[in-house]
Amino acid sequence: MYLGFQGLRAVVQRLPLDAGRALGAALGAAAYTVLRGQRRVTLEHLEAALGDRLSARERRRVARGVFMNLGRTAMEWLTLPALSIAQIQSLIDVEGLEHLKAAMAKGDGAIVVGPHFGNWELIAIYLRSLGFEGGVLARRLRYPEYEAFLVSMRGQRGVPTFARGSIKDVARLLRANQIIGLMPDQDIDSLEGVFIDVFGRSAYTPVGPAALSQMTGAPIVPCAMIRCGRRFQLRIRPAVSAPPRASTPGAPAGGDRREAMRQLTQAWSDALCGFIREHPEQWVWMHRRWKTRPEADPARSAAAAPARPTEAVALILATWLLASTAAAGCRGPHTETPEAPAESAASEPQPPAEQEMSSFSLTGYGAEGGKTWQLDGDGARVAEGLVTVQRPRGVGYDTARQADLTAAVALVDQRTRHVRLEHDVTIHTSDGLWFSTPVLHWMPDADRMATDQPVRIETDHMLLRGRGIDGHTQLKLVTIAEDIELVLNPVDGERAARGVDARRADGADGHVTITCDGPLAFDYERNVATFETNVHVQDPSGELFSDRLVAYFDGDSRTIRYAEAVGNVRIQQGPHTAFGDRAVYEPAQGKITLLGRPSLTVIPDEPGSPIVAIPAGRR
Repeated sequence: MYLGFQGLRAVVQRLPLDAGRALGAALGAAAYTVLRGQRRVTLEHLEAALGDRLSARERRRVARGVFMNLGRTAMEWLTLPALSIAQIQSLIDVEGLEHLKAAMAKGDGAIVVGPHFGNWELIAIYLRSLGFEGGVLARRLRYPEYEAFLVSMRGQRGVPTFARGSIKDVARLLRANQIIGLMPDQDIDSLEGVFIDVFGRSAYTPVGPAALSQMTGAPIVPCAMIRCGRRFQLRIRPAVSAPPRASTPGAPAGGDRREAMRQLTQAWSDALCGFIREHPEQWVWMHRRWKTRPEADPARSAAAAPARPTEAVALILATWLLASTAAAGCRGPHTETPEAPAESAASEPQPPAEQEMSSFSLTGYGAEGGKTWQLDGDGARVAEGLVTVQRPRGVGYDTARQADLTAAVALVDQRTRHVRLEHDVTIHTSDGLWFSTPVLHWMPDADRMATDQPVRIETDHMLLRGRGIDGHTQLKLVTIAEDIELVLNPVDGERAARGVDARRADGADGHVTITCDGPLAFDYERNVATFETNVHVQDPSGELFSDRLVAYFDGDSRTIRYAEAVGNVRIQQGPHTAFGDRAVYEPAQGKITLLGRPSLTVIPDEPGSPIVAIPAGRR
């Protein structure tokens, strides 16, 4: 598919811009007909949001226009490298540039937010052509080949792309009075968010722009690149700023901050919705903007699976950029995490009600006087016993490994010394483990951390995802609550030595994937992981199902040496199925041995040849 994309790119770059747009519009119209799932979602969202303004016929016209706009946008992206700066500028008019200049005049930079609307990638490129320096903050795409195309497209025009988690780089950029661009108009469950009103419906929305504004003082400037026939208009609205802090007697400082972020998020969202109301055919209505419901349990909000294209490979190839960006976009947030339960700790003397500090440091010591943890920051504000730390850096010390924690902001309860880390929280251990989550509660005196948010753990050979975690700061013993997915690279050790092909017959990636409902107990000291409830192992050699799976890891590579499956064991290989009470799985060899009645072994006969099953006693 990627080779086809590169071929399309080479062809489109040789077409006149108008011809490429016409091709994109035709492909978009065809996609409207072919992609029934996305068409249905688009129409449903239009009816729910603008039902009182549009008749059924008008909704169909607008929905078709959405697909055609995305087709044109995709073709314009492919032709951008062939256009000069003068040509790009000649295509765009600007309204409200004075609002951006006024925001920049304060010296704290500007957070430019826009919707996935019109041709949004032109915003940063055009502003850079006018002399505004800065970059864009974007999440990593699922497919690195296409991400490289987008990053290169921006970079060729002098616009750097910062990956999610680059808070220090973004803060440094704003301190230099530059611009950072974000597209926070979507609902995706990897970052913290709040519920606000979007077209009269409660919508889960990222607090990232608001938190960044509060942390740095940079105003938020809403804008949109509107398609106007063959030209565009960049329309910039006045900056929105955080409302004054609430002064209700007895109100907690954390609550004031949360409400201020919600109000600020509502303000910039209202501005973006104004653009969408005027030109509804230019927004990505097929994105499931209202999938997270406030009345549901935040940790288990139901998210319908994105619609998938079914036919017309050439059409999908031509409209890939629009589909992937609409489905993945900029990463949205998830719901608020409740405070962790209080634990006994030595009380700290409380400073005055309001106090500003240029730096911050707090240290914990063990019973024998040795340092057990430390938390530093570039600045802090103290209010009513709560310390808000900017750019926190924490360290948890252990005899076997050290854990380094980072985040955008930390809230420290001076009474309990519990720390709430927010926005792009990461833990990096000294033996090469990476952990990330939107929000993390750290109880350093108890060497414990917990969250109910999505979590991600990575090594060179492993990617583990799930929701909710509780365990040691150094990740030596943790339990992930639910929605577990572990992806392993099995092309190591014995399987590589034996020359076993690490790709399935259908050409799909040969990675081993293990999923379960949870919980998953991960003991890094013993190198054992226990998967519970509806365990499913997908291996190039076949599939394994069981109630429970205990996996034993190699201490150096972190790859699975072998695993024991227990309870309702089922092995599936193509049309063949076998059942048993227990099984032993060896991913390096691609071998599954089924024990009990009947007992057999599933093992590759020769590299690249069909897999055979033989009775275990005859091996």
